Amino acid sequence: MDLNEAQICADFDRLSEDGAVVFNKNYRTITSSDNGFQFEFRILSGLAHKPGASAEQTPSPPLNSRCRPGSDIDVSGTEITDVGSTHLLAFNMFPAARPHFLLVTQDGFRRQHEELDRDDMTALWQVMSSFKQKRYLAIFNCGINAGCSRLHKHMQLFPAPAPDDFALWPDRDDDSARSALPFQCFVHRFQNGFPSVDTLTAIYQTLLRQAENAVGCPAKKEREAIPHNVVLDRKWIMVTPRRTAGLNGAGANAAAMLGMVWVANEEMLNLWTELGPANVLAHVGIPAGVSY
Repeated sequence: MDLNEAQICADFDRLSEDGAVVFNKNYRTITSSDNGFQFEFRILSGLAHKPGASAEQTPSPPLNSRCRPGSDIDVSGTEITDVGSTHLLAFNMFPAARPHFLLVTQDGFRRQHEELDRDDMTALWQVMSSFKQKRYLAIFNCGINAGCSRLHKHMQLFPAPAPDDFALWPDRDDDSARSALPFQCFVHRFQNGFPSVDTLTAIYQTLLRQAENAVGCPAKKEREAIPHNVVLDRKWIMVTPRRTAGLNGAGANAAAMLGMVWVANEEMLNLWTELGPANVLAHVGIPAGVSY
């Protein structure tokens, strides 16, 4: 597959100007450190309009939506291209970056609490391999307690921050980076470039089994994985087991586990600051050094 990045950015800008994508390109960024862990907060006013997920396992489509059967994600008007026969690439209507994508399953009855399968990895691999100009990250929030806001199975992709703006801690494989982590996670770094789909799928499954062991591998319903976050880069993949979606209203998704926290306003930023950002991440994940 071949994606024209310049055209995609132009389409993103057009949809943003039309209001189909709710994005403030002049969003504020605040960087800070807490107990040695680095944070980048983005204040994105569009997130105030973003719908949240219900605790129910049956999605409720937005009012007057054009969601496909079984889905609670309306991508009509923001579609980019089919990715094989199993997935669709679209723009995220409430983006945190320019551009910001959703990669949704064509089957609207697939659920966000399912683990990633080979079809998901194939679609991710195809999209990430098509980008040549920028470095992109892919994230997956598996379940409500992992920070998902919609229940139709989907992944997200967005440009990685420039290293001079915010360094991603998994890029560093040293004791200082690991010692600053407030939560347990499992990282695999690719030694020989971006691996094949089958290898990538096997690595993810190995990391997920480690995450299950970290939480005591609780009994699961059919097709329901433990709550966990996935971050995929062309250099590494990270899986983080989760206990809950947030702390006292401060919610965290997969990007937050990198230190990239997206908030809707100053009040939410102040809440994170009062709670202690590292404390929030330790609470939503499994605190470093703690076994369950």
